[in-house]
Formats: sequence, C-alpha cells, structure tokens
Amino acid sequence: MGTTRSNGPGGVVIPAKSIVIAAAKFIIPAVIIAWLLWRVEPEQWEDLRSRQKNYPLLLAALVAAITALSISFFRWWMLVRSQGIQLGVVEAFRLSAISFLLSFVSAGSVGGDLFKMIFLARRSPGKGIESVASVVVDRGVGLLGLLMLVAAGLRIAGGSTNADLVRIGDASLALTVIGLVVLAALILGGRPIDRLIIRASRLRYVGGIVNRIAGPLRVFHRHPFVFGIALLLSVAVHLLLAISAFWIATALYGADAPSLAQHTLIFPIACVAAALPIAPAGLGVFEGAMEWLYQVVPATPTIASGTLVALVFEIVKVIMAILGMIFYWTANADVRSSLVEVQSESPNTEPF
Repeated sequence: MGTTRSNGPGGVVIPAKSIVIAAAKFIIPAVIIAWLLWRVEPEQWEDLRSRQKNYPLLLAALVAAITALSISFFRWWMLVRSQGIQLGVVEAFRLSAISFLLSFVSAGSVGGDLFKMIFLARRSPGKGIESVASVVVDRGVGLLGLLMLVAAGLRIAGGSTNADLVRIGDASLALTVIGLVVLAALILGGRPIDRLIIRASRLRYVGGIVNRIAGPLRVFHRHPFVFGIALLLSVAVHLLLAISAFWIATALYGADAPSLAQHTLIFPIACVAAALPIAPAGLGVFEGAMEWLYQVVPATPTIASGTLVALVFEIVKVIMAILGMIFYWTANADVRSSLVEVQSESPNTEPF
C-alpha cells in the first residue's frame, strides 16, 4: 500500500507519492492555462475571430511583452546579486517564470513572491532578510514605476476633463512623490534613519508593518545605484507593456485605436487596478478597467473595445505563462520543495 511497481527493468518500486507529485507537476500548469482560456466569453472569441487583424503587429506586441517580462526578471536577479546571494541568470529567469505562472492562481501576485522568498531563503542560509528584501524591493520599484508612468501619462496624453481620471492622476503623482521621498530616506539615510525605524517598529499598530517594509528596504542602503537602475528598468517594463497594448489595439482597429500617448495612461491605470488583491492575476478587473478607460481617456470617442484589447493581451499573457509552465515542468528538486512549502505557508496559493 502506498507504493507501485514499475514495469521497467529490475521491477523498481516507485512510491505512489512520487507518481502523484510528478503527475501534478505536469497537470496543474496545464489546468491553469486551460482555465485562462475557458473563462473568455464566447461572444469575445467571436468578435476576435470576425475582426480583421494585422498579424505582424500582433507578433510585435508579443515580442514587446516578452521583452518587458524578461527585463523584470533581470531586474530581480540584479537586486538578488547586490545582496551577495549567488543566483545565476538562467536560474533567476526560471524562478521568475514560475512565479509569473503562480500569480494566476492567487489574489494579486502573493503566491509567486512567496515562492521566490522561500526558495532564496532555503538556498542561502543566513540570508533570509536579504532574500525577502530582494522580492519586496522588486515589487516596490515595480509599483513605483507604474505610478510614475500613470502620473506622466496623464500629462503626455494632454490631461483630461473626467473628474475620476483627474483624481487618479493626482493620487498617482502624490504617491509617486511620497514613495520617492520615503525610499530616498530609507536607502540613502544614515544612522538617524536606523534609530527612527527602531522606534517606529515598537509602535503598537504599525510596528509590524515597519519591520516588514522598512527593514528590507534599509538593506539596500549600501547599493543605491542598483536601486536607481532597478527603478529605471521598472519604468521601461511598464512602458514596453503599454506599447504592446497599443500595438494590439492598432492591429485590431488601425487608426481608430487610442494613441500611444493615451495608452501610456490607459494601460498603467488598468494594471494598477488589476494589481489589487481582488481576483487571481486581476482577471476580470483588468478588462473592466480597460473598457472604462477606453471610454474616458480619448478626447474623441473611439470604436475600439478596451475589453477586446484586454482579451488579446490576456492571450499574450497566456503565451508567456506557457513559458512558466515549461520551466515548472523542468524544475529541479530544490524548486519543487519550495513550491510545496508555498502551498503549506499560504492558503491563497493553492493548489501549489
């Protein structure tokens, strides 16, 4: 009981648990991909099939999105190495691709981030804080770069008369300024900042938050140059993704699509909405935000459908998730054990 005998030479006995794990390793990612495609409404598929498409431009959009994703993987690897943690580029890309796949089955991207933290902590004993710091800072600069692009996009697009959009732009600008000031203080500050963090960590309600955020960020005070490069790479990532969305819209609607300048506002705001821990990978939220933004951002009404453009971009994400599936299938024992630990640590990341 609990074991099964192979038909191979020597009648090797293989534990049933190993067979189940091996099967799950292939089945689970495939189920995620199938679910992503299944959730698309039949009417959306029909609209997409019936519309004339510019396939070379769609291919360019895919290349831009994959390039953006690759830059984000490189950004995390750079942050990891700056903390003295030994991690090869190929291995960093493998972990990041699996993390990207995990984000589809958890609210926001918690599952993927937790997986990377656990793997690095197991891989580098004594570097637990640095492991957490690399992921926290990577997520932080990603969000800050997104907010910077939203604030800049509203001005590039020529402003807006929509009150909600103006409030979003103002809030993004305010958060960007606050974020830059706080990060500059934490990373560039000296011993007075350390004393301030210690005092703040003792406060009754916010002390835990200070420890989880300020501590990891403070680790980077010896590498401000690396942090600055990471922030620039973050802006480049989101700009490339906005270009990808613009090319998708142009491939479907030609000159009737909103402009690139408008997409530098539309796409980042939709991404901010999708980043909220409401649905796995922001599914549904992203489409709704894109449709609303297509209605309020362009100065003149457009026949382009934000929902359809979002659908095609989701297909692009599925293709990128397939890359994560391949990395998942070829994962080594260390990666698989970290995946099991993610499942036990966070109920929001099941079934991984």
